[in-house]
Amino acid sequence: MITAGAFVFAASAGALIRWQTGVHLPRPLGTLAVNIAGSFALGLIASWSPPELTVIGVAGIGATTTFSTLVADLVDLWEHSHLNAVAYGVATFLGGVGAAALGLAAA
Repeated sequence: MITAGAFVFAASAGALIRWQTGVHLPRPLGTLAVNIAGSFALGLIASWSPPELTVIGVAGIGATTTFSTLVADLVDLWEHSHLNAVAYGVATFLGGVGAAALGLAAA
């Protein structure tokens, strides 16, 4: 049985990781780092059973990665350099898919 406490703990840990990444790496690099690391982590745990996968994947990794900040970063980059925005979007997509594939292979 999954308890609310497990979700709160995992989400809190994920949020702390995200926050610390933002403290040490500026945007958009920090956003890129957590999203690629999260993709790798999801690949690693993809074969886990539903209770653990749900708590760690949804609460923990979900709180670590961020789609909304990714979009905000893309908009900011687009306003200054279309090329940088496209490169960042491509790096995020290819990096995420590649990291997930590596995680699956490592699992």
